[in-house]
Amino acid sequence: MDLNLDEQRLIAEFRRLTPSGRDELLAAAAALLRKAGNRELHDGSEVSDQCCLKQREMKPETEKSPFFTE
Repeated sequence: MDLNLDEQRLIAEFRRLTPSGRDELLAAAAALLRKAGNRELHDGSEVSDQCCLKQREMKPETEKSPFFTE
């Protein structure tokens, strides 16, 4: 995995934290995610890092139907 310099520094700083510091940081990040998630639900705004998948088209040859042979 290729990480840029900022990402490498963040990982190094996280590893230097005490276990209680890690827990505190993760709890704060989780709270921010919950807060952002609730805001997005109320705003009705789209998430920018997601894409829509195309609906599968129905193909008659893949339907489950009995085969009639002569």
